[in-house]
Amino acid sequence: MSNFARRTLLACGLSLVALAGASHAQTLPPVIKLVVPYPPGGSADTLARLIAQPMQEQLKTTVVVDNRPGAGGRIAASQLKRSPADGSVILIAPNALTTIQSLVYAGQLDYKVTEDFIPLSRLASFPMGLAVPATSKFKTVPELVAGMKGSKDANYGTSGAGGLAHFAGLEFGKTTGIEWTHIAYKGGAPLVTDLIGGHLPVAIDALVDQIEHQRGGKIRVVGIFSDKRYSLAPDIPTLAEQGIKMAPVEGWFGAFLPAKTPAAVVDQIDQAMAKAIANPEVKEKLNKLVLQTAYLNSADFTRLQAAELQQWAPVVRDSGFKPD
Repeated sequence: MSNFARRTLLACGLSLVALAGASHAQTLPPVIKLVVPYPPGGSADTLARLIAQPMQEQLKTTVVVDNRPGAGGRIAASQLKRSPADGSVILIAPNALTTIQSLVYAGQLDYKVTEDFIPLSRLASFPMGLAVPATSKFKTVPELVAGMKGSKDANYGTSGAGGLAHFAGLEFGKTTGIEWTHIAYKGGAPLVTDLIGGHLPVAIDALVDQIEHQRGGKIRVVGIFSDKRYSLAPDIPTLAEQGIKMAPVEGWFGAFLPAKTPAAVVDQIDQAMAKAIANPEVKEKLNKLVLQTAYLNSADFTRLQAAELQQWAPVVRDSGFKPD
C-alpha cells in the first residue's frame, strides 16, 4: 500500500471518529427542563436551581427549571410520562411522590413509576424527625413512648395525609405499642405552629423543616428515623440508639426520565448530575438547608426505588388509608 493510500485511510478513520464524537455530543436536545412538582422556593426547587448551571456546563446545552405544582406533585409526574424520551424533560422529585404516592394512589394514576419512569440519579437525602414542643416533659423517645401509652392525648401530626411521615408514624406506633391517632394538617406551617404552641404533643416531619425551630429552642427533636446520626445535625440521636427497632425512614430527592430514554442519554445526564451534585458550592448551599448530598447512579437508584416500594407497600395496604 502506498504512503498516499495509508494517509487517505488514516484521514478517513479520523473523520469517522470525529463524526462519531459529534454524533454522541448531539444526542441531547438544545434545552433540558428540570421539572419541579412544587412551587418555587422549596427544597426541591432550590436543589434543581443549584444543579442546573453545573449541568449546563457539563452537557453544553441549556438547562432550565420548570415548576409544575399541583395534586401533590402528581401533575408533574403525569407530564413526565407524556414527555419525549430524549432527555429533554427530567423530573426532580422526592420519594414521598415517587414511592409513597404511587402506592397510595395505585390504580388511580395515569402512570406507573416502575413502568413509565427511569430512576436517573439520587441527588440528596434527609432524615425524618420526631419532635415535641420545647415545653414538653418528654426529653427522650423512651419517655415519649411511656407517656403516650394509654394517654387520651396520644396523637401525632404530619403535614398531610398519605405522606411519608403519616406512614412512618403508623410504623412507629406499631413498633412501640402506642395506639395513637394521626392528625393531618394542611401543610408544614400550621403543623409546626400547633407544635410550638403546645396544641399538638408530637409531630413527624422532614428534619429540614424542623431544624431551625429546634435550634431556636421552640421545639425539641427527640429522635430521627435513621440508622445512624445525621452528619448535619449530629446532636440529635436516632430512634435505634434509644431502643426503637424499626426500619429506617429516609426522605430523598432524585431525578427521573421517561421510560425508553436511550441508555446513552441516561448515562450522559447521569454523569453530569454526579458532577453537579459533587460541586463544592452546590454541596455547601445544600448543607445550609440541612440537605445532604447523597448521589446514587441510575443502577443503584433503581434498586433503591424497588426496595422502598417493597418496604412500604404492605404498610400502605395494611393501614387501610384511602385518599379523598
